[in-house]
Amino acid sequence: MISVGVFGFGNLTELWPFLGKLTLYLGIIFLTLYGFFSFKSALISSIARVIIGPIIGFIIIKTFNLSGFAAGVLLIQCSMPSAVLTYLVGSLYSSKKVVNSIASTIVMSTIVSFLTIPIIVFISLRYFF
Repeated sequence: MISVGVFGFGNLTELWPFLGKLTLYLGIIFLTLYGFFSFKSALISSIARVIIGPIIGFIIIKTFNLSGFAAGVLLIQCSMPSAVLTYLVGSLYSSKKVVNSIASTIVMSTIVSFLTIPIIVFISLRYFF
């Protein structure tokens, strides 16, 4: 990539990581403002997502007899919150009620994951590395 100098920002290549993080946070704020309708169902599905995901990951680790780096990465990846891509696909192919439910689940699973991911990372580091 050609490095282009922009006044006030240094190289344009230094600006890309900032823009990537900005769009992620703006996306979550957008989902919070426009899609947060069903708190109870979103909380239940989010807690189920961040609890059932690591359980499924642990079952896969034991089934395929994984260890070390591969097992730790799989467990951490299975405990990640719901993705924003789900909202984008849902908005194209689903009704407004389903899309609102997806948005609520994404926001709640992101909030719940602030508590669960440090625990999962600790478990991964303790038992798989």
